[in-house]
Amino acid sequence: MTKVITYGTYDLLHYGHIKLLERAKALGDYLIVGVTADDFDKTRGKINVQQTLMERIEGVRSTGLADEIIIEEYEGQKIDDIKRYGVDIFTVGSDWKGKFDYLNEYCKVVYLDRTQGISSSEIRAEKNELKIGLIGESPAVLEKFVSECNYVNGVEVVGLCTKNTSGLSQAVLDIPLITSDYSHLLERVDAVYVLSHPTKHYEHVKQALLAGKHVLCESPLTLKVSECEALFNLAEEKRLILSEAIKTAYSIAYNRMILLAKSGKIGDVVSVDANCTSLREIDYNDKKKLSLTWNSLTAWGPTAMLPIFQLLGTDYADKRIISRIGNEQYQFDEFTKV
Repeated sequence: MTKVITYGTYDLLHYGHIKLLERAKALGDYLIVGVTADDFDKTRGKINVQQTLMERIEGVRSTGLADEIIIEEYEGQKIDDIKRYGVDIFTVGSDWKGKFDYLNEYCKVVYLDRTQGISSSEIRAEKNELKIGLIGESPAVLEKFVSECNYVNGVEVVGLCTKNTSGLSQAVLDIPLITSDYSHLLERVDAVYVLSHPTKHYEHVKQALLAGKHVLCESPLTLKVSECEALFNLAEEKRLILSEAIKTAYSIAYNRMILLAKSGKIGDVVSVDANCTSLREIDYNDKKKLSLTWNSLTAWGPTAMLPIFQLLGTDYADKRIISRIGNEQYQFDEFTKV
């Protein structure tokens, strides 16, 4: 008996998936299909899979082509599976050609031609098209966000509102609309990513919500509790998404660390220290640039406090904030300890 194994996410199962499974089945007598686990998909960069693992497994099972269905959960599992199940042929689509040649040491590797014009990525993009605009003056963050959007199906960065284009990379300058008129930007987008100076966050977020746009905003969302509460109330009233852009909070490794600490496996957590540092030169004579530069507490405070609040809670008995102020006019703290 010839055993064949293949792997995939099988999100929104379509004709192309079925044809590939049929070809895989025809290569032998027994077909094993590996469906990728949710966490494993995220580590591979597939962050917008639409269906749950069980829905995707049921989709594969409903085709009647798989003799056995397994779950792929970690890097390197393919070798373990080939050995465990006595696999003779490993097969995947031709878009992976060459990627799995190393498996020839364990079994025969066959790359199958994919059905042209059909892909889950394209289906997801059509179902979830999102035009997003950016507002802010940070060249490094803008470039990073634009670059990362290329890996998310259905997301298109269509505009940037900024008052300073100096230092922007070509990738950012290639955005179709670059303007200093925020209202003009909001007319063109479904959602906006706010990375302007923290003193501008409240007005920029509020204007976007009033225009009916979803908002992703760099932390801190506002500099006052009352303003923060008002914005979330407004978003709820308008039935819009308002979220803070603390990417650390959504990191798989970070979340596993928090879960480990909360599980008690390392003992009772009685103290948490969190440090964040940026090494950079600040020119206090350049008033224009200084007015756009984030100080120590606004740049790193939310990220540093995140694990402390998650592990110890927010019902603290006392707080002290000690800062070294480098510029009184702009209240620019070079160092802060909370």
